[in-house]
Amino acid sequence: MRNQLLVFPEGSTSNNKIILPFKRGAFSSICPVSPMIFEYSCPVVNVSNAVVKDLVLFFLMMSTFERVTCYREELPVFKPNKYLFEKHKDKGSCEWEIYAWAVRDVMLKASGFGKHD
Repeated sequence: MRNQLLVFPEGSTSNNKIILPFKRGAFSSICPVSPMIFEYSCPVVNVSNAVVKDLVLFFLMMSTFERVTCYREELPVFKPNKYLFEKHKDKGSCEWEIYAWAVRDVMLKASGFGKHD
């Protein structure tokens, strides 16, 4: 089994309503990825806008008397291939751009989130 790494390809968090464009890092190796969609709910602290350290944010969220939830959906492994790069060559000038576009497109359709370009 290969080592696994969790990355957030947007390079940031969003407002739980959109998916930002993906950065190169997760896709430059053209290795298969396991996309995951996270949805969270905390009525007191907005995780995407909180400018506090992780531990402080954790304690703020856990100290609320409101219900804090996090939903995770794991999508099937996405393996890029030559057909993808040929069929969608209009989506980017490099293979990693086409790959990132395709994974993002799958995540947009599965999540129902909007996109922000």
